[in-house]
Amino acid sequence: MTRAALESLKAPPLASCLVFIKHPEHGDEFNGKALCDQIRQLLKNQPGTFCFFHDGTGMVNARIGYASAFKELDRELAERTTEVVCAIPGPIPRMMLYTVATIAEKPWAIFRTRPEAELHMRMRGYDAADYTQPLEGMLMLKVLGRF
Repeated sequence: MTRAALESLKAPPLASCLVFIKHPEHGDEFNGKALCDQIRQLLKNQPGTFCFFHDGTGMVNARIGYASAFKELDRELAERTTEVVCAIPGPIPRMMLYTVATIAEKPWAIFRTRPEAELHMRMRGYDAADYTQPLEGMLMLKVLGRF
């Protein structure tokens, strides 16, 4: 195997911060933009790199405007993102997610269930205490101290 092929098999480095996003039941342009603005506000003064954990397990529907808001956010944060992990069982929201992941620069891991996504996180090296706490709102930032 060539060195280039071996490099492509390596997992991305662990992030210094985990960003948890709980998605609403119905995603549209307005709540997508609002959620992305909240993410921008949360991260604007936070140093380091980010691993995003999208919890869409309660999501039933997502419109193209919702996906567009996250495409824009993904482009803005690409240099500071190490990877994106998603748990989205619904077929329409998952399809919108694949749309965003297709153009993303960083790796996206998309799972149908939260336990599958959590297993992936553990296998990647994130401690279970880092991502299994329940969210009190739509967003949570966990600084891991890996700067």
